[in-house]
Amino acid sequence: MNEPYILNLLTSGFKDAVVVVIGGKGGIGSQVVKQAKELGATVIVGSRTATKPDTSDAVIADAYIPIDICDTASIQKFAATLQEKYGRIDILVNTAGLSYQIPPNNLELLTDEMLTEVLDTNAKAPLVIMRELAGLLQAGQDPVIVNLSSIAAHTGGGSNLAYAASKAALDTASKAIARALAPKVRVVNISPSALDTDFVRNRNSGFIDATIKASALKRLASTTEVATAVLCAARLLTATTGTNIFVDAGRHL
Repeated sequence: MNEPYILNLLTSGFKDAVVVVIGGKGGIGSQVVKQAKELGATVIVGSRTATKPDTSDAVIADAYIPIDICDTASIQKFAATLQEKYGRIDILVNTAGLSYQIPPNNLELLTDEMLTEVLDTNAKAPLVIMRELAGLLQAGQDPVIVNLSSIAAHTGGGSNLAYAASKAALDTASKAIARALAPKVRVVNISPSALDTDFVRNRNSGFIDATIKASALKRLASTTEVATAVLCAARLLTATTGTNIFVDAGRHL
């Protein structure tokens, strides 16, 4: 009996595919690594340090390569290493980012330093990464870029105003890059709501409760669900590019 069509897309699409996960040690990134490895991909994690995760239940990627996503020279060195060792990228997943919990009516807490850090990490960095890795993607098989955005870009809410602005910038840049790299490379953004992770620094417990209450499904999405959306965007939604997919339990409604 032949394998069902959708299963074939997943298994054939990930088997021996070169998958690069920027921020692959984080909550979403580690789940992307796990699922991609289970489907037979060669997974390379880009992170600040090249060490493997220290948790016993973590799925270990095929390689860990250091990268400072806010430093162009470091990104270029990362690209050169990938070129030398793999020669192509089939799937690029940008999950790295950061934010701080700042009440929206306390604008004075958004210091220049914080604005620069949040905007550089969440908006400028993935744009530079996509630019520097475009050649490797062009050499890939059914290449696709999947960026982790946020519904904050849609609602204007979230952990702080700078974070919402940075993700809105990423969404717009991703549409432009989808147009620029078409028809060879697709670009899809995944937009979760708040997740039960330590991603947002100094976040209070009430924020999660408020998010659940405001979500249509009265729950949070999980990191596993968000990672599954990443894989589906990469290999199942083959006619989709230049758009966002909400994985937020209906928080944007």
